[in-house]
Amino acid sequence: MRNSRPRDFSSLASMLDAQPEPVRAMFQYCLALAMVELGRGRLVGTVPGEAGPICTFETTQGEQFSLARPPISKEQEARVIKELRKILGDPCL
Repeated sequence: MRNSRPRDFSSLASMLDAQPEPVRAMFQYCLALAMVELGRGRLVGTVPGEAGPICTFETTQGEQFSLARPPISKEQEARVIKELRKILGDPCL
């Protein structure tokens, strides 16, 4: 059976699987922020959760998913978004 994921993606997925849960959660949250920055989705709501806010995102195809917002400050999140904008604006991507 052929693996449909590019080899680089498989390597990234393996590396992430080996990380502790807080690292995986932060990575997933950053991917959701990147999706918003690229216009591929939007944040549709945030509700309180036991361990912190739960953010619900919606893709441009109408699919919704929820993620716990990592325990970072608004300033840290703003820095992450700023760095994502730099990376996503890189013409090499």
